[in-house]
Amino acid sequence: MADDLSLEPRLNVDQALRKLVLSSCHATLIRLGDLSRYRETQLVAKNRKWGPAIGHYDLAMRIYPDSGASHNQLAVIAWEDGSHLRAMYHLYRAVSARIPHPTSEGNLEAEFRKVFKAWERRQLIPEEDAGVPSKALIPYFIYLHARCYNGVDFPNHDELEGEVMNQLAVDLKERSLDGALQKIVLINIAAEAFAEVRSTRQTTEASEEKSQGQAQANAYAARQFFQRINVKTFFTLLQVLLAELERSMGGESDSRAEKVTVVARRILPALRNYSSWLLQNVDALTAQRQDKETPLSVQIKEFWKIYASTMTLLTSTFDVAKLPEIDYLLEEDEDTLGFTPLMGEATNRRYMTEYFEGLKPRIGSPGVERNHPNLEMLFRIRDFVIDG
Repeated sequence: MADDLSLEPRLNVDQALRKLVLSSCHATLIRLGDLSRYRETQLVAKNRKWGPAIGHYDLAMRIYPDSGASHNQLAVIAWEDGSHLRAMYHLYRAVSARIPHPTSEGNLEAEFRKVFKAWERRQLIPEEDAGVPSKALIPYFIYLHARCYNGVDFPNHDELEGEVMNQLAVDLKERSLDGALQKIVLINIAAEAFAEVRSTRQTTEASEEKSQGQAQANAYAARQFFQRINVKTFFTLLQVLLAELERSMGGESDSRAEKVTVVARRILPALRNYSSWLLQNVDALTAQRQDKETPLSVQIKEFWKIYASTMTLLTSTFDVAKLPEIDYLLEEDEDTLGFTPLMGEATNRRYMTEYFEGLKPRIGSPGVERNHPNLEMLFRIRDFVIDG
């Protein structure tokens, strides 16, 4: 009986046929997810169980990560749950996919309108959380993004941005952000890239109409705002990592893994994403640094100083050449497949096999044995230094 249940050998199929089959599976899974979601929204008043819908959308994303459809539908679930962070994250992922979902840009702007209404009604921070510092990061972060998207400067811009960065640094040291850090980083990166898309599009469509010229100017300003947020967030993460490295050097342990503290482990995946962002945007940052008059150019100069200090300390703390290599996609790699702001020639070695013959295998793929988390963390440090 066991022989009857054995799996047949994997068939080698034509790539064109394989693409059609996977496209059909992707479309089917999206529709199955929609049906599961409709059932909960129409038949269940509370305690809705989104598990089946999310499972279908996640599997569709795994099959075809270049499509933004799954993220757009997951944003709808986030709306139902009242989670602005998840909604914003999934909508930015939907517009940043190689094949953006057609309604995701309109949905993103609708999300920002929801944020403004919640802020005006003092609902963005629940009454029971008012005055609690640890509850302020996400609401302030969401509101900051909503304001910056319009590309119009506003009162207390610097103060709000500073509050977000200060609270981020405090929270990283005191508690786990349970996945929120990765969302924050990828929202920042996607926001800057999408603002550039909007600016380019407005330039292409520009005419003599004043409104279109203003829209182009606002999109350009939005990109500047988001670039500043990215530089400051990267700076903040490096600040925290540098302090953790200096603290761990004071111990007596010779173990390489023990030099990576709990706090450092929290931020290394996010730093890896920012390292890819830096590879993709180094020319733009260098161009901004030439202008000595703007707050952004000053911040970029400070960023390069702490970046160099971090690289120096990492190379003096770890023998980078002897750190382990990992030949499969780490969780943050798999999570950013199809995410266009991080995909390019400069970042190919992160996702591709040694000789760029194809995509690295995923965790859980046949024949892939996952390494201990300590080794994965050391590999992240190795990769970060190589990028530098």
